[in-house]
Amino acid sequence: MALTVAQDITPAPPEDAMPHIRGARNDAFSFWKLPENWRATVSSMIESSEELAEHFLFERYLPEAQRRPPAGIGAYYRIKRLIPESLRHRAHSLAVRTRARQGFPNWPCESALIDFWREWLRTCLELVNTRQAWHIAFWPDAKRCCIVLTHDVESPIGLKRIDAMADMEERYGFRSAWNLPLAQFPIDWNHLAGLQARGFEFGAHGLSHDGRLFRSAADFRHLRPLLERAADEHRLTGFRAPSTLRRADWIARMAFDHDSSFSDTDPYEPQPGGTCSIFPFHLGRIIELPYTMPQDHTLINLLHRDPLQIWTLKAQWIAACGGMVLLLTHPDYSGSGCRLEQYDELLKRLADFEGAWRALPSEVAAWWRRRSAMQLWVDNDIPHIDAADTAGGVAVRLDSEALTLRR
Repeated sequence: MALTVAQDITPAPPEDAMPHIRGARNDAFSFWKLPENWRATVSSMIESSEELAEHFLFERYLPEAQRRPPAGIGAYYRIKRLIPESLRHRAHSLAVRTRARQGFPNWPCESALIDFWREWLRTCLELVNTRQAWHIAFWPDAKRCCIVLTHDVESPIGLKRIDAMADMEERYGFRSAWNLPLAQFPIDWNHLAGLQARGFEFGAHGLSHDGRLFRSAADFRHLRPLLERAADEHRLTGFRAPSTLRRADWIARMAFDHDSSFSDTDPYEPQPGGTCSIFPFHLGRIIELPYTMPQDHTLINLLHRDPLQIWTLKAQWIAACGGMVLLLTHPDYSGSGCRLEQYDELLKRLADFEGAWRALPSEVAAWWRRRSAMQLWVDNDIPHIDAADTAGGVAVRLDSEALTLRR
């Protein structure tokens, strides 16, 4: 697969460039977790595969200026509270409908990266002169795919709607994560502790929806410690940037365990783009969990589309590839009335996915780190996984994986 990889000239963040953590790799060998017996034979393919993968994962196919929040975003947030919500939605809808669309990444499904993973594996198998092999399954206990439910709470109204959505999820055997702006409105943490005791999870959605965190190096230096202290006070280990405004190298240095500020493909956000990935990956010391399902706000308020139809089709495609169905909804938009009924129907359909691992973001991040540290050794066609913690690790034949079967 020939690609000219664009040079990454993103200005340095307040600290050094993107950190490289020992063992945290995004190369194809690490993605597939192939037998270590093969490493020397395919070593020439490994380094180049990481460069090409990160061309997608870190959005380096975009010009440098498009890998940061738009220049005018600050002006918008200064007047946002003065504009009625219905008028904001109409203006945003018009803006995204008239915005010049780039041809890449495609929406709602983009297969460029998984096509590369498959092609790299085919070449690797040819190099080691075999048509079949073992690898460490993508999900614990060789589950076929992964389902993760997340929500961003944007207002006190959304906060009041958490219970109804959480109760609904619980009826179908799911638990979800709720991302909260930590300084925008009062939060009853005692009430949320009850939801935590039931298995739900909470994360940081910035301090407030004002577009400041990644606007400039000075803002980041000032706001980052405030955000991290507030998150630590409430033991929040996950992060998603408000409005998914992001700078990859800056997020990589934040004191969070996992992040979900990137999509696999989303041309409709204020900062459009996407990682092309329906699997987790390493972003410095953080595990990145891209949201892989179209946002409810986008479908309902911007495109005026039926969310259930598109959600179902995208979830089926991801599951057929063995990937991670990571949903991002807002109780502000989907927490009442007919939208809540649609969410109920989506949960019903997701609950029918056979062999799916229903997981919280923290659980997926922990698993991906654990899997990354595992090594697979094969002797006389007998696989053995070597690691300090092998919990959930299972060696399976490549021809049993959905990703190798799906075309």
